[in-house]
Formats: sequence, C-alpha cells, structure tokens
Amino acid sequence: MQGASAQGLLFAIGAAVAAAAFIGIVFVANALLSPRRPNSSKGAPFECGLEPAGQPWSAQRMRFATVAMLLVLFDAEAVLLFAVATRLRGSLVALIEVGLFVLFLAGGLFYAWRKGALEWR
Repeated sequence: MQGASAQGLLFAIGAAVAAAAFIGIVFVANALLSPRRPNSSKGAPFECGLEPAGQPWSAQRMRFATVAMLLVLFDAEAVLLFAVATRLRGSLVALIEVGLFVLFLAGGLFYAWRKGALEWR
C-alpha cells in the first residue's frame, strides 16, 4: 500500500512540473517569436473599429458592483436558509436560531434600503 501512495504522489508532482514547464515554454516562445513594432495606432484604445469617444481613462461608477455584491450576499444566505431548513426537524432552538438569522438579514436589507443602496439612479 505504501508503494502505491508514493507512486501517486510522484505522479502528481510530475504532472505539476510538466504543467509548469509547458507554461514556461509557451511564455519563452512568445517572448522570442512575437514581433515588436509598436506604433500609435496599436497603442490606441479599440472601440469596435471606430475612433475612441471621450477620454480612455474616465472614472467608472461603482453602482453596479454594489448591487451585484448585495445580490450575491443575499442569494448565498437564501441558499444557506434552505440548507438549514431541511435539518430543523421540529427543534424549537433551531427554529429560534433561524428566526434570528432571518431577522439579522432583514436588518441588513433594511439598512441597505435606508442608505439608498437599492435605488438605481
């Protein structure tokens, strides 16, 4: 049994070394074989073949990221609620714990609502 374990470990190490070597070979080949002729048209931002509209480095609004983070947060907690709900099995203590968790979630949602995080401007 010990020989099979060592053989599996050697296989895993060999696969990792082979993968790292392949990645290294690809990067070295790219550095050696790729043409290097920079010019202004290659350095310009690309917008579907059209001339760029506006400044290329304008400030982006983080509104979408806030809404996406809230969505992921509450979706993950909803999945956890479904997982816990299957294990309640009539336990009063578990029901109280889940109820407190839901109240905590509702408080977070109410806070986000009051701060205006859910309004799309």
